Amino acid sequence: MDLQTDYFRAEDEAAVRKVMASGTRPAAEAFESVRARGIDPTVVLPRLVAALREESDSAQAQAQAQSPVQTPDLAPAPTPAPAPVKDGPDRSVWPTGLEPWHEEGPGAAVDFEDPWMTGPWVVELTDETRDALAGIQRKRLPRLTSQWARTEEVKNVERIELMKLIHQLGVLARRAKQDGQHLYCALTA
Repeated sequence: MDLQTDYFRAEDEAAVRKVMASGTRPAAEAFESVRARGIDPTVVLPRLVAALREESDSAQAQAQAQSPVQTPDLAPAPTPAPAPVKDGPDRSVWPTGLEPWHEEGPGAAVDFEDPWMTGPWVVELTDETRDALAGIQRKRLPRLTSQWARTEEVKNVERIELMKLIHQLGVLARRAKQDGQHLYCALTA
C-alpha cells in the first residue's frame, strides 16, 4: 500500500482530533504541514533522526578538536550519551478507540470498513524527534542529505528533493518547538 504522509504541527491531540472528527478537511490542510510522500514515521523518519544525531556528534567532536584551549594534563570530560529516540511515534491519535486487533478487542472478524483499516491515521511523534529535527542547520544539509540518501527507502529520491524535505521538516519542527507544539504525521491510503 502506497501511503501519503504529511507531517504537521498542532497544539495538542485534542486539536487534531477535533479537525479529524469534523471530516471537513485533512489535517495537512488545517495545520501548517509538510508533504513527505513515503517518509513513514516508524522506519524512514527515525533513520533521518539517527543521521542527525550522527551528524551532531561528528560536529561536536570536530569543534572540540579545533578548540584553541588545550589542557593536556586533564582528562577530557565525558560527553553524555544522546538520549535514545524511540523507534517511531509515541501513540496513535486518530482514529480513536480500541484497535480491532488489540487483545482486548471484540474478538470478532476484522471489519475492513473500520477506520483503523481504512484510515486516515494520525500519530504523534515524540518531542525528542521534534527537537532533533528542530536542530537541523542549513550549512549541514548537504552532508545530512548524503547520509540519509543511503537509506534503502529514499535512495531513489533525487538528492535536491531530499535536501528540500529535510529543510522543510526542520523549519516545521523549529516552529513547533518555539510555539510549544507537537509534531504529528497523517497517513492516508
